Amino acid sequence: MGSYAVTGSASRIGAAVTERLRAAGHSVIEVDLCDADAVEDLGSLEGRCHKPC
Repeated sequence: MGSYAVTGSASRIGAAVTERLRAAGHSVIEVDLCDADAVEDLGSLEGRCHKPC
């Protein structure tokens, strides 16, 4: 099976996609503003930087 990263995984479409992928046996890394494996704000430069920008 495959491995996927799903942004917006905590709600709505992202949550549904995550559920379907896991039901099909895939590994999923959840990315969202809260309640996820990776809690990140990808909408800002600071949220995308893991080193001094």
